[in-house]
Order: sequence, then structure tokens, then C-alpha cells
Amino acid sequence: MMQRHNLKDLIHIRQLDHPESIAIGPQGEAYTTGTGGQIYRINLEKNVGEQFASTASRRVLGQAVDAVGNLYCAEVATGRVIRLTPDGEESLYATGPGGQRFLCPNYPAFDRQGNLYLSDSGDWSHHVNGAIYKTPPGGGEAERWYPAPVDTPNAIALDAEERYLYVVETFGSAIVRIAIQPDGSAGNLERVVHMPRHLTDGLALDEEGRIWIGCHRPDAIYIFDLKSRRLELFAEDWTGAVLRSPTDVAFAGPNRDILLAASLNSLTAHRWNNVGVRGLRLNHPTP
Repeated sequence: MMQRHNLKDLIHIRQLDHPESIAIGPQGEAYTTGTGGQIYRINLEKNVGEQFASTASRRVLGQAVDAVGNLYCAEVATGRVIRLTPDGEESLYATGPGGQRFLCPNYPAFDRQGNLYLSDSGDWSHHVNGAIYKTPPGGGEAERWYPAPVDTPNAIALDAEERYLYVVETFGSAIVRIAIQPDGSAGNLERVVHMPRHLTDGLALDEEGRIWIGCHRPDAIYIFDLKSRRLELFAEDWTGAVLRSPTDVAFAGPNRDILLAASLNSLTAHRWNNVGVRGLRLNHPTP
């Protein structure tokens, strides 16, 4: 059983503008974005955000990182995925089928082969019209990977064996997973955990196969154990004064033992050191 963490252990990472997502690079370095198009590296020694690029005034949601530190950003304003080099140089990486724009590109994730999965949250109208796309290595036009609509898909992550793509359904208040078939096609979608009256937003997997879940509302982080099917509370703040709207979670640092949480409704991100487990190392293909 994981130990519930007291909010006194929480460290604030400052000089950020309403960060919504966290991306982790190959050495455990962390990135996030601001609502004004700011692209930040998180300095884990000083606990501050350091802006190195901008897409102003085009807002970016989730990001993924390759082996040389390029960022692949879901740009909601133009409905596409862009690539940003470590120097901030921008280029187009992926569009929707036929070169069309995605409706609301939200969160990308790489597999080992360099395919980029992407959640498209739809129009946020409470109609189930989200989608999961897949772009081949090198970028270009995405194809609709899972054929059926998905309920406001948000953060996504692959498991260590790449047997499943885990997906947050925000308005569905759930975590679901889609089987990845041997030929790379999508299999069945199944609900992993349902959390009524919660706006689930972010997720991360640890080495023990547990799912860490960030909730925009209420202000809380949970852990779901896939083996025991047990859902436990890691941290919560009903006042929203210290832990505020943890919209995404990720494991950072060289040992992946630092838990970070984005905080959409504040000017900080959150940090816990030595949470007792290491995060699953993400895929960082060579571009």
C-alpha cells in the first residue's frame, strides 16, 4: 500500500503560466507550457520554469519528447502537431487525415518504433466525439487509429510491453485502455477504473504497473493498482490552496523518482521527491 502524502511535502515550481501538462525527456528532464504559448524547461535544481520558446498566441496542450530533445506539441489553436527543437525552431509534424486539422489535439505519446499516438478531445460539448490518431515515424498525415468515438480523451500513455494505450476520459470520469494488436492496429477498448464526480485529466505509469491519476476536480492525485484493482488517494486539497488542479502527472529526474504535477489554475507546478516508486521510462525515438 502506498503511503498517503501530506501536503507539507509538496514543493512549488514557480515562474510558470498556468501549466496544464508535463513532458519528460530521455534524461528525466521536464517540460511544460503556458496558456500564452510559452514553452518551458523545468529547472529541477532551482524549481523554476525557464522559457526557451514560444508559440504565442497559439496555445499548446500536451507534448512528447524524442531522443535528442525535440518537443512534439499538440497545438490546439491550429489543430496540428508541431515540432520544436531545443533551440525553439518550429516546424509542422502532423496533421489530421487528408491534411485536415484535428478538432482538439490534446496529448501525444511515442511507441518504440516512433509512431506517434495522439488524443483528440473533440469539441468538449459532452457529446462523445473524441478520437485517437496515429502518425507514422517521421510525421505527416495521421490516420484514425481507434475507429469508434472516445469520450473526451485527454492524457495518454503506453505500458512497458506496449500491449495497451491507456487513455484518460475526462468527462467520462475514467481511465480506459485500448489493446494494441500485433500488427499495430487497435483492439478493444475497456474501462480500467471509473471515478464518478471526478474530472480525470492526467496519468502516468510506474514500474510496478500502477496508474497515477491527476484530477482537475476535485484537487487530488490517486493511484490505481492494476493487479489488486485498488484505488488509493495519494494527495488531496479540498481548499485548492496548496495542491491546485493537478491536471497532469509525470515522473522526472535521472531516476524517475520525482513526481511532478501540472497546475492549470495556478502559476506553479507541484513536486514531490522520493515518492517510493520509479516512473515507467517513456519512449524517446530518434527523429
